[in-house]
Amino acid sequence: MTGIGGPTRVRYPHTRWNFVVIIIDAGFFVASLAFIDPGTVLPVLLRHLNASVLLIGLMGAIQRAGWLVPQLLVTSFVLHRERKYPFVLWPVVVSRLPLVALAAGFSSKWGAERPEALLFLTVAVFGLFFFGDGLVGVPWQDICARTIPPTLRGRFFGGINLVGGLLGLGTGELVKRILADPAIPFPYNYGQLFIFLCVGMVVSAVFVALIKEPRRGPTAEARSLPGIVRAIPAMLREHVHLRRLIVCQILLGVPLMAMPFYAVYATAAEGLDLPAAVLGWFVQAAVVGSAAASMFWAYISDRVGSVRVLRGVSWAVFGVPVSALLVPTLARALGAEHAMAYFYAIVFLLSGTTWSGTWIGFTNHVLEIAPDDIRPLFLGLQATLSSPAIMMPFIGGWLLGYVSFETLFAIAAVGGAVAVVYVRRLQEPRDMSSAGGEIQGVEGPPEESSSSGDGEV
Repeated sequence: MTGIGGPTRVRYPHTRWNFVVIIIDAGFFVASLAFIDPGTVLPVLLRHLNASVLLIGLMGAIQRAGWLVPQLLVTSFVLHRERKYPFVLWPVVVSRLPLVALAAGFSSKWGAERPEALLFLTVAVFGLFFFGDGLVGVPWQDICARTIPPTLRGRFFGGINLVGGLLGLGTGELVKRILADPAIPFPYNYGQLFIFLCVGMVVSAVFVALIKEPRRGPTAEARSLPGIVRAIPAMLREHVHLRRLIVCQILLGVPLMAMPFYAVYATAAEGLDLPAAVLGWFVQAAVVGSAAASMFWAYISDRVGSVRVLRGVSWAVFGVPVSALLVPTLARALGAEHAMAYFYAIVFLLSGTTWSGTWIGFTNHVLEIAPDDIRPLFLGLQATLSSPAIMMPFIGGWLLGYVSFETLFAIAAVGGAVAVVYVRRLQEPRDMSSAGGEIQGVEGPPEESSSSGDGEV
């Protein structure tokens, strides 16, 4: 790649191996999680367990908090470590094992007679699962950055979404058939979904165990969490691109206040009153949107950069709540109420495109602007400081105590419009580098050579 001082040759060990292994791992993770998809299936499940809209929104906030909040803490542990891989493997094992308890609880007569216990178990286990996923974030992304060259990262993350999407089509079909089968009453139908979820997570964990980490010496001096926190103001003053990225991520998170409620609105009496079986169709629409768009986002990221991805994603984020408002009206105007489920699936199709684009855009952007020796610190700061967005689903649940679903969707759309405007402030790292401008993210010195990968696939 080209740095400030001219072209440099950077070695990326184990590229071929990890490219395939991590795509399979993450693809199975995405497809398996779709059995109890946090944006469609989980909110409706909570509703079946008599959870309030406030609790449903809180679960959406817990999901975001689980990914974002722990990362700065993890950074203080892994920043100076020679090996990051153990901080990936063990949280994966510990956070996924309790999912077996949910499969057992929803599949048993004991659980069927105690919906309150199932509700508590669901919230507790998914809380642990989401936070365990967040513990993995920084070391996992650092390993990816040290083994996948920048010019392949778009295709790499796009491949994850593509594999997850193709597998997710089967997930959606199973969700649709299981929830539509009158011979499998509640909660046993969700018990079957949890069993499939556990099987898929085991396959994912097996491939996590096969990841090869490039070996290298400590990348930075050890820093305590209080020391990192004290350094935050100086870091944000020095790295303006990181500061703008964090603000952008917060603004793009505002429309998430409505995310847990699109499926609830579709299946609630005061909404469209669609049957629960449509959740499978919604899951399929989301994974198709994610898989199809991921290759487009990947191409854009590799060819012209991550900022162009984020600009496109901002429009899609804006479009999700707008479509939730307009699509039902359009279906009624066309006299197509009988096909409402297919029309409303557009909401989740767009949502899938935003998920894949946000992940590819933000991840590639922070990896490009992060100095090599403190990359974990950049990842931790970017994740944790964007955490104000985690409260958006909870705020959405609180607002539903006072406003209608339609009003909530309109507020989310306004937030999306603000994000569309702000994302224009981001600058493309490659453009600045080629123009000789200052950029705080140049890949560091070559790592150890390896016969298993030369940076090409």
